[in-house]
Amino acid sequence: PTAAREPRPPTVMQKGGELPAAQDGQSTDLRDLRSLSRLDEVPVGEATRTFMAGGAVADGKLTLQAFSILYTDLVLQRGFEPASESVQRRVFGLIDQDSNGVVDLMELVCGLSLLCEGSDEDKIASVFRAFDVNGDGFVSRDEMFTFFTSVFRVGLNEKALAVMNSMGPTIQSAEELASVTVMECFKSADLNHDGRLSLEEMTKWFNEPGHDPSFLFSPLRWKHLQF
Repeated sequence: PTAAREPRPPTVMQKGGELPAAQDGQSTDLRDLRSLSRLDEVPVGEATRTFMAGGAVADGKLTLQAFSILYTDLVLQRGFEPASESVQRRVFGLIDQDSNGVVDLMELVCGLSLLCEGSDEDKIASVFRAFDVNGDGFVSRDEMFTFFTSVFRVGLNEKALAVMNSMGPTIQSAEELASVTVMECFKSADLNHDGRLSLEEMTKWFNEPGHDPSFLFSPLRWKHLQF
């Protein structure tokens, strides 16, 4: 017979809670911009490859002008009309989370994972490949923390924080939520304690019983979280 697993406390990845979907302007923008830009019909892997091929994002220097050129090429290849300049600026602004006028790798991967089409497995693999810069097949704890922080900043608002804090541990920011998530991930998945995860380990953790990886790539569905 299989040995019983030691029970674990609820984490940010578990289903079944009643946390309301984010209602702030950022989440409204996300929902609208996915449709207006037609990125919701572009596979996340294809989008990531197109933007990475430009080279500028790797240096953290993807400007609005460069973004618009790559975005236009991407949607034209899919047979879609590019969105207006106004929509393109809004998409860029959503991705450029620190509002410094350029997009770095973490911002791009986070943004495309939220905006583009794809299964949870597609998006996990796309995130992993972008982080694995040296191609050694692993991502670090710091890289994962940066990604989670970027994602949570898009959908986390005061109302969601209030509900989370009424259900358990006090969380004050996207950074704290990211830290808890990364700690849980590495505690469960980094079995050899080397401070890095393979794609297989990362995907296995996302898909453990009780986890709901879809929340990560859609802040509008955070009502499924339980803390």
